[in-house]
Amino acid sequence: MPGRLTLVIFFSASALLLAQRPSPPSPKSATERARAVLAEGASDNDPNVRREVAVAFSLSRSTDPSFATLRALLADKDYLCREAAIATVGQLGDHKLAGMVRPALEDDVPEVMFAAARVLQQLGDPDGEKALIEIIEREHKAESSMLRGKIRDMARRLKTPKSALLFATEKGIGFAPVPGLGEGYSALTMMLTDNEFSPRAAALLSLASVHSAESRKMVEQAFSDDEWSMRAAAIQMMATWNERPWRTRLVPLLQDPNRKVRFRAAAVFLRLTNSEGVH
Repeated sequence: MPGRLTLVIFFSASALLLAQRPSPPSPKSATERARAVLAEGASDNDPNVRREVAVAFSLSRSTDPSFATLRALLADKDYLCREAAIATVGQLGDHKLAGMVRPALEDDVPEVMFAAARVLQQLGDPDGEKALIEIIEREHKAESSMLRGKIRDMARRLKTPKSALLFATEKGIGFAPVPGLGEGYSALTMMLTDNEFSPRAAALLSLASVHSAESRKMVEQAFSDDEWSMRAAAIQMMATWNERPWRTRLVPLLQDPNRKVRFRAAAVFLRLTNSEGVH
C-alpha cells in the first residue's frame, strides 16, 4: 500500500506540473507579441532604438497592421529616424505607400527632404521627380555637400581591415529581392556597420547565396548562438530565403535580450505570418 500510495502521489504531482507548464504560444498570440515588440521600440525615448525599429520594418510586409507604427516613425522628432523610415518605404517598393512619404517633401531637414524625393521617384510618384529637379536647379551646394558626405563615409569604412571586410561583404552579399519583401538593405547595412558585429556573422551572411545543406545547418544553429549578431544574421537570411517553416524559431527571439535581434525577429515573423494568411 505505501508503494502504491507513493506512485499515486508521484503521478498526481507529475500531472499537476504538466498542467502548469505553459503551452507554446499560438500563432495569433505570437503575432500580437511581435506587433507589441515593434510598437514598444517605436515609443522608446532613445532615438537610436526608434531608428532600429524603422530599419527592421524593411524586413516586414507593408500589408501588416503594424505598419501604422512605421507611419508614426515617418513623423518622428529625430530626423535620422524619419530618414530611416523613408528608406524603408523605398525598399519595400509598394507604390501604395507613396502617400506616407509625400509630407516629408516639406521637412525642415534637407537630408530628409532629399530622401523623400528619391523614394517617391523610385515609387513612380511624379512629385518625387519634380522635387529632385528642384534640388538640381536650386540647391547645388546642398546636393554637393550630401554627395561628398557619402563619399567620406565610404572612405572611412575602408580604413580598417574589418571595415573593408564588411564593406566587401555588403556589396557582394548575394541577397536577391523577394516578392513582398523589402530588400532589407537598411537592416543589412546597420548590422554590418555595427562595431559589435562579429566576423563570424559576416561569414554567415556570405552564405546567403549558397542554399546547401551545410549552409542551412549553419543558419539553424545561429538562431540559438550566444552572439547577438549571429542570431540577427540568421534572421536576415531567413527573411531573404523566405523560409516559412522556420517561422516558429522566431517566437523565442521575440523576447531576445538584444533589441536588434528582437525587432528583426518581430518584423520577419509578421511578414511570414501574413504570407500564410494568419492574422
